[in-house]
Amino acid sequence: MATTRDYGDRTPREAASHVRAPRKSLAETRRLSGTPGTIVATARQLFERDGVRATTVTAIAREANVTRELVYYHFRNKNGVIEAVIDDYVEDLVESLIAWNELRVFGDTAGSLAACVRTFRYALYDAEGSPRPMIGVLEELGVRDAFDVRATQETVDCLHSHIATEYAAHHQVEIELVYEMFCVAIFGLVGLVKVRPAISDEELMKVVEQTLRLDMAPLA
Repeated sequence: MATTRDYGDRTPREAASHVRAPRKSLAETRRLSGTPGTIVATARQLFERDGVRATTVTAIAREANVTRELVYYHFRNKNGVIEAVIDDYVEDLVESLIAWNELRVFGDTAGSLAACVRTFRYALYDAEGSPRPMIGVLEELGVRDAFDVRATQETVDCLHSHIATEYAAHHQVEIELVYEMFCVAIFGLVGLVKVRPAISDEELMKVVEQTLRLDMAPLA
């Protein structure tokens, strides 16, 4: 995992494409804390409210109640702050998956799938179905597609390494390329919701069930 002093070496496009090594465990967090975390949280808020181009390092420092020099110490330049914000957006999505996993009931595949679909929709859209503010930031930076690829890969790494193994221990897995089919399912859901924003959670569940050939029978 990169330290805060490493931020600033990549352009926004490179940052949106840079996939980190898989997590060793679901307890591992990659969200920055302390002063760097405060700076990133502040930058996110300003980027989403005012836009990336309109937000200066001076504005970030003032809003975070730190000096400009401290921002540059941790992130080198504005690109470093942008890179850290993109990392934080990826962490939002992966942590939502981890939170879903912690709350799901063992053996209740149908209930777990319903909660997973709700988690997916909530991660990208608000209650009215409007895209979350991070989408506007990514589109302003011109990195939406690269971010989607990276977020999918890191999410699938987490699913495949830590969650699918438990399912496979209690169910017959009826697909051969599990990792690849997870990628198909996630990319497909993102695209499907773009095409049909009003699609119901029940329909999305059926798509996932059929794509992954899930065994929906509850375990004893």
